[in-house]
Amino acid sequence: MKRLRYWVRRSFGYSPTETNGFLVLCLLIVLLLLVPAFYPLLFPPRPFDHAADHRQLDSLVAELEKRQPEREPGGYPVQPASRPHREVALFDFDPNAIDAKTWQSLGLPRYLAERIIKYRGKGGKFRVKGDVKKIYGFPEDLYVQLHRHILLPDSLQRHAPDRSYPKKEYAFARYEKFPEKKPFEKKSFETQPFDINQADTVQLASVRGIGPSLSRRIAKYRDLLGGFSGKHQLYEVYGLDSTVVDELLRKGFLGEASGIRKLRINQATEKELDAHPYISPRLAKVIVAYRTQHGNFGAAEDLAPIKILDEATLRKLAPYLSFE
Repeated sequence: MKRLRYWVRRSFGYSPTETNGFLVLCLLIVLLLLVPAFYPLLFPPRPFDHAADHRQLDSLVAELEKRQPEREPGGYPVQPASRPHREVALFDFDPNAIDAKTWQSLGLPRYLAERIIKYRGKGGKFRVKGDVKKIYGFPEDLYVQLHRHILLPDSLQRHAPDRSYPKKEYAFARYEKFPEKKPFEKKSFETQPFDINQADTVQLASVRGIGPSLSRRIAKYRDLLGGFSGKHQLYEVYGLDSTVVDELLRKGFLGEASGIRKLRINQATEKELDAHPYISPRLAKVIVAYRTQHGNFGAAEDLAPIKILDEATLRKLAPYLSFE
């Protein structure tokens, strides 16, 4: 035992008290693992006697059979209404008017008489003699006895509709009531032509093929340019194809060139020049530097010596330049 304690202390670094606790815990674990194996030997199971349960079950079955109702040969419980009726004095009656006691005097059980009264109280009504049999549990043999005394018809007679009116008059009446409708006449609405340089986004969006987004794009590009100076500039708008441009030019027109906003080339700053779509940031910087070195520009041809400004760009830019 001392060797075991010494080994535990050396292996785990426990104190003497911790070593004792560790050994006691290990012993308890071993005992708990051995309990399931030795429990049947220490406490053998006693044989269970089922005789008492069988006797109690038999007594319950016997009591239940006593309480079962009498059954007919088919296995169904005998209803009180299906048992032989006593001889009663029959008389003519209206099933919609007599009370429960009168039904009982005719040979009907009390619970069926009350069922009929409840049926009538909820709005039920007997229209023909056969309706009496619709009451659940109504005995067939009693219905046979009461059939000739029930003051109701055997069936309802349905009257055919009167079709004695002339067919021609009926056809004429239908014709007068529903006159022939005139065909719908489609009206065409033509919009007035508008100036593309003055139109708002609503007018632009009225053109087929131009939606709200594209109309805003056209107006924004037009404002950056200062107005469209020629029809060819409409193709520069992203998203406008030739079909839409033709439709736009059919409903709109370009006004006079005098309405175009000019760019003062001799006073504009580099930032103002860069805002124009035809002038890049580099070109704006070069124009300002050239103007500083050589003086103000007198005409569009004075910008031709600028090497990075090609002839096509200069030709497009010329309508927007002011040399004041």
